[in-house]
Amino acid sequence: MNSDFDKKHKIDFSGFVKFNPAYLKSMFGNTDVLPFWVAETDFKTAPGIMEALKKTAEQGMYGYQYKTPDLKKNLATWFKKRHNLTMNTSGLLFTTSVLTGLAAIIDEFTVAGDGVIIQPPVYSEFQSIIKNLNRQVINNPLKNTDGKYRIDFEDLEEKASAGTNRIMILCNPHNPVGRVWTAEELRQVSDICIVNNVLLLSDEIHSDIIYSGHMFNSIMSLEDEHTNASIMLGSPGKTFGIPGISDAFIYAPNNALRETIKSRIMRFRLGKSNAFTNAATQAAWLSGGEWLDEMISYLENTIQYLDKFLKEELPDITLTIPEGTYQVWLDFRKRGLDEKALKHLLTKKAGLGLNLGRQYGEEGAGFARMNIASPLPVIQQAMEQLRTAINIR
Repeated sequence: MNSDFDKKHKIDFSGFVKFNPAYLKSMFGNTDVLPFWVAETDFKTAPGIMEALKKTAEQGMYGYQYKTPDLKKNLATWFKKRHNLTMNTSGLLFTTSVLTGLAAIIDEFTVAGDGVIIQPPVYSEFQSIIKNLNRQVINNPLKNTDGKYRIDFEDLEEKASAGTNRIMILCNPHNPVGRVWTAEELRQVSDICIVNNVLLLSDEIHSDIIYSGHMFNSIMSLEDEHTNASIMLGSPGKTFGIPGISDAFIYAPNNALRETIKSRIMRFRLGKSNAFTNAATQAAWLSGGEWLDEMISYLENTIQYLDKFLKEELPDITLTIPEGTYQVWLDFRKRGLDEKALKHLLTKKAGLGLNLGRQYGEEGAGFARMNIASPLPVIQQAMEQLRTAINIR
C-alpha cells in the first residue's frame, strides 16, 4: 500500500477543532502554534474508507440507517483477527461517541453524589463527565516508578470498598501515559470491582494502536465472571483518523446491563445511525488492516526519532516510551518549571500547542502530552522549535 504519511495535505481546515483559531486562542493564548493537542491523526485515512464514502455520496439517497448484521459481524471479525477477542454480536449497542456512552451509563447506574473512580493522570474528559453529572471524582492515581506507570491496587481496593463509589472508568490503553494493561493487571482490577460491587467501564478506543513487543488485552478477554461485570466501549475513530464521522459501540455481554443501557439509548435517542458513518465503519473493519499496520510502523519510527532527539539534544526532557496510543508523555520536571513557566516555554517561546500535564490531574504536573500522529517533518519542526526556545538566553 505504501501510504504517504510524510505528506502535509493542503485541505480546508477551517472547520477542524484542532486548528480553530478560537480554540487555539483560548487554550494557548495565541493562534500561531503548531497544534499537537487533539488525539487525532493528520494523515489521510485508509483508501478503502475514502472509496466507500465516495460511493455513498454518489448514490444520492440518504435514508434512515441502522447497524446491519454484516456491520456487526465485521466488527467482531476485526477484533478476532487483531486481538484474538471473541465477541458475540448480540452484546453490541451503538451510540454517538464513547463519551456519550460513558455519560449515559454513569447517569443510569448511579445517583447524584455517588463516586466514580478514575486513574490520573488520565484523559481529562472523564473528570468533566463525572462533575457535570453531579457525581464525585474519586482518584486512584497511577504510580510512576522510574518512568513506568503501574496501578496502585492497595489504594484501588480502599476506594472501591468505600460503599458510595459505584463505577470505575478504566482507560486501556491508557491516555496519556501509554500503558497497555496486561491481562493480570486487568484481572486484579476486575476482581476488586466485583468484590465491592463496582461497575467497571473500560474505554478501549485506542485498542488498535499497539506497538511492537506489546499485546492489547481487552477486559472482555477475561473469564466470564469478569466480562459479565464489565462494559467495554470503543470506536474506529482514533484508529482510522475518522472521529468526525464515526460513532461508538458499547459491548455488554451481561443481558441485564445491556438491556438497561439499551433502554437509556432508546429513551434519549442516542443511537441514530448515519449513512456515511456506517459506510466508513464497514470499510474500516473490512479493509483497513494493511493501512493501520503501515501507520503503526510509521508512528514507531516517529517515537524512535523523538527518543533519540531528546536524549541527544534535550536530555533534561524525558520521553515515556508508549506501549500504545499515539500520545507521548513528556517529562519536563528536571527543568524545574512551574505550570505557568512551562506553558510560556511551550506556547510563547517554542510555538507549540501541547496539553499541559496538570490537565490530566495533579499527578501530571511538570509533564505535557503531545499527539504524534502527524507527518514526521512536522514533528521534527516542533522539536527544532523546542530546542531553539530552550537555548535562547
